[in-house]
Amino acid sequence: MRAIKENIVAIGIFLLFFSVGFAFVVSFPKLEIQQYINSFYHPIAGVVFAFLTHLAEGWFTIPLLIFLFINNWKKALYIGCSYGISSLLVAFLKRAFFTSLYRPYGFKVLTQNEQYQWFSDIDMPTKLSFPSGHTTVAFAVFFGLALIIPNKKIGAALTLLAVLVGFSRTYLSYHFLMDLVAGSFLGVATALGMYYTLKGKLKLE
Repeated sequence: MRAIKENIVAIGIFLLFFSVGFAFVVSFPKLEIQQYINSFYHPIAGVVFAFLTHLAEGWFTIPLLIFLFINNWKKALYIGCSYGISSLLVAFLKRAFFTSLYRPYGFKVLTQNEQYQWFSDIDMPTKLSFPSGHTTVAFAVFFGLALIIPNKKIGAALTLLAVLVGFSRTYLSYHFLMDLVAGSFLGVATALGMYYTLKGKLKLE
């Protein structure tokens, strides 16, 4: 429980994101939520979120793991396990249970709506929406880092970064809000699960 107590701000940021998102998901239809979020779309914000969304991809996470390995292989192993298991878990859930859930671009009510703004309509995916893989990985990696770095203010900032990466997925119309809520939970659960599994063996504390 020590890790939870020391990272209460980071956990609070996650819980706020999760609880607000969950409240919206159970209160309104997902298409209505998506159109509401899209009503705040701005091209400049689109560019910013397009950059943030890529922080949950291999071009960033793999160099991050290499950097961690050079400085502390034990922490690198923990983050690597959190990253790998969360990725496999999402891939399994999408293909085993949720193959029929479409992304925003798979709904004509959005694609045929002239008022709806897309950041890009080139190669926009339509299937395998739930849960959001980028959101899951973002929380598994950034919240995982928050658990093991000494500076808890930076840890809170990293958790906030995970929130922004997650939100970018619905802001850019790659996912619905429900996908982000589920992904954030899976990511945090994976990070905590791997932490308590490995902390004794790797002396993460």
